This record gives sequence, structure tokens and C-alpha cells, in this order.
Amino acid sequence: MKVALFYYDGFSEFEIVLTALFFKDQGLISVALEDREYRSEESQRFIADKVLSEIDPGSIDLFIIPGGSPDKLVNHLGLKSFIQELIKENKKIAAICGGASLLAGMGLLKGKKCTGMSSGRDSSRPSFQYYSESIFLDDEVVVDGNLITAQGQAYVEFAVELARQMGLCEKEEEYTDALKWFKNIRGD
Repeated sequence: MKVALFYYDGFSEFEIVLTALFFKDQGLISVALEDREYRSEESQRFIADKVLSEIDPGSIDLFIIPGGSPDKLVNHLGLKSFIQELIKENKKIAAICGGASLLAGMGLLKGKKCTGMSSGRDSSRPSFQYYSESIFLDDEVVVDGNLITAQGQAYVEFAVELARQMGLCEKEEEYTDALKWFKNIRGD
């Protein structure tokens, strides 16, 4: 399995840290548009393993876009083309919070069920228009075919759902147990 985690300036590290933990032994690589240092929303410094142009979309099983502030990437043709190729090859694409807004802004969620920034339908926000042609739900995590989207505060549910989608949670009990453990829910 090969999992690619996308870095960009201002990405929200906390929203994908549990996802990275789940996939650390599953061929996880980090990718970015350029070979340089990136700063997360939390002001942490990151260097990607690969530049996106070096990656064959067919080699990726899961592409993860963290939340944060990706608005300046909405019109990036190279990134859009890469994601479109993933969609064409029926690869899984996961986006949380602002990452879902990026997909919506690129027109890649048109006619799809999705969620994203909990303010996704707040007409006072510029990204509101991005979701106008999608089916925006208030659910924490939404799966529509090979697209998985999540609200930012649902980072635990997002990580566990991705583990389930990629076969790391083979039984429903494993999925439920993982959610309970990360949320510190104790049984009777």
C-alpha cells in the first residue's frame, strides 16, 4: 500500500497526525509541490519526501489532503491534474476541513456527497461558493465512492475511517475499538 500525505504552507498538522500514525508502516510518504520547507498552521517545519511531479498517480492508493488554508492552490493546474488522474484510476482521495474546500474549489466534488469545514455553508466565508455544486452534509465524515471528506474537528473519526477504508480495520469491532481508544471512551 502507498499512502501520500500532501504538504502545503499553512496545512493543519493536528488534523492528520493520527492518520499519519495509522499509516506509518503502510508505505506513507509526504509529497508537496516544490522541494522546500513547508510550515504548518502550528508553525512546525516540514520537508516532503517527494515532489508531486515525481509521483506516478497510479502508484498511490490513498492521497490525503489536510485542512488549513489551501485557497491559493484552488487554481493550481498541476495539483488538479494529479488529483483528477487519481479519480480516473479510482484511487482513494481523503480531505479534511480546508482540504475538502480545496477539492470543492477545484470542482472535484461537483454532484458528490461531502463535508468539510464546519463553516462550509457559511455564506460569509469565501469558500462557501466552492460547495454550491456539491451535496454538503453536516456529518463528521462522508464517504462517496473513492472520496472521503471530514470536518476538521472530526480528525479522530477521519483517521479511523481511513484505516477502515484501507483495510486496516477488518472488523467493525476493530473500527469501534479504535474510535473508543482515541476518544478515551471506556467500556462498562
